[in-house]
Amino acid sequence: MLVVVACAPTPTAKLPVICGATAGGRAGAETQLRFVEASDTEIVLTFGASSTSNVFDVPAFKLTPLEGAGSPRAYRLKVSGTSTLNPDGTASYRGLKGLEPGGRTVRAIDLIDESARVVTFTVALEREVCPFVAAKIYQYGKSPRAQIALTFNGASALTLETISDAVGGAPIGTPVQGSGAGYEPSSKISITIGGRLVWDTTANRDGTFDSGFWIPDREPGLYTVTATDGHGHVGTTTLRVMAQRTKK
Repeated sequence: MLVVVACAPTPTAKLPVICGATAGGRAGAETQLRFVEASDTEIVLTFGASSTSNVFDVPAFKLTPLEGAGSPRAYRLKVSGTSTLNPDGTASYRGLKGLEPGGRTVRAIDLIDESARVVTFTVALEREVCPFVAAKIYQYGKSPRAQIALTFNGASALTLETISDAVGGAPIGTPVQGSGAGYEPSSKISITIGGRLVWDTTANRDGTFDSGFWIPDREPGLYTVTATDGHGHVGTTTLRVMAQRTKK
C-alpha cells in the first residue's frame, strides 16, 4: 500500500511536491521506529511492528513548516503511535538522534522529542525546496515494515535492508531487500551497485517496489546504489560491501 500525500504523478512527470503542512498515515496504528536514513536526496523513516497493538500500518504523521529555524527551509515531522523503545524497554532504534548528510539540500534531521509514543523530528534544509512525501507498508521476510519518505529535487525514494550482523556494511552474498517509492507505475526497475546492473524488478501499480537480491562479488568498499525506471525517476542510496566471511 502506498499513500502519496499529493496528486498522483502522470507518466514521465515530475513527482508532486508539498510546500505547506500535510498529514498521512493511520490513526491508531502502533509501530516501533527501526531506522532513520538521510542523504542529500531523501529522508526515510522505517518502522516495524509493536507488541502494544495488532494494528499495524503507516503511523499517523504530520509534516509542518517551521519559521525562524535558522535554515532556508525547515519542517517539523511529528509521528504518533511509535517509539524508539520496545514495550519491554529494549531499543528498537539504535541509530543517532541527529543525522547531517552534509550535502547541498538536506542539512539535518534531528529527533528532538519523544513522549507517550509520539516521536518528533525537525528537518532542516539548505535550500528553499519542497519535498515529495510518500508512505507505504511492505513485508521484509516475515516482518511487516512501514515507511515515511521525504525526497527532494525530483528524486525517488530508495532504501536497502539486509540480514547482517556486520556493523557498517554487509558481506558479499548477503541477501538484501530494496524498497522504493515514486517510480513510474508498472515500469521496469533497474538496480545498480557502483554503476553495474545487479537486479531488475517491476514497480507496482502505485509506483512502489520491494524486491530482494544478493550482494554480488565486488571489491570491499562503499558503493552508490541506484534504482531507475527508464522514465526519469531515480532513487539513490549507499551500501558498504564487506569481504565474504570465511568459516572457521
